[in-house]
Amino acid sequence: MSNQCVSNEWAKGVFSDVENLIEERIDEVLKEFIKDFEEGSLERKGWPRFAAAYVVAKASMNAYTRIIAKKYHTFCINSVCPGYVKTDITANTGFSTVEEGAADPVRLALLPNGSPSGLFYSQKEVSSF
Repeated sequence: MSNQCVSNEWAKGVFSDVENLIEERIDEVLKEFIKDFEEGSLERKGWPRFAAAYVVAKASMNAYTRIIAKKYHTFCINSVCPGYVKTDITANTGFSTVEEGAADPVRLALLPNGSPSGLFYSQKEVSSF
């Protein structure tokens, strides 16, 4: 889930500002989201209309991936979206089998030293955050 799915412009700006992205900025976004959720103002404040908590959590995790990859540059640290997989969590309504969904995470886990890091993979390809 990329930050492109985050419709709140301020949050999208924080996640996209790679040069100034730090853990505290991600925490600010999450705190603002929780505040707006508790106040019942998600839609008015421009947060995602569908699965808002999931979208914001995934975008935050992807942003955190970039921070960790910069901090530990000798490791290969990436995030991956396996797609909509037929599992219990999707009530088996997904488009991909478990084996197909697992292929990308396994491939990334087996990348050799020196491979690209700090990236987001979706459907077997590098995707924008």
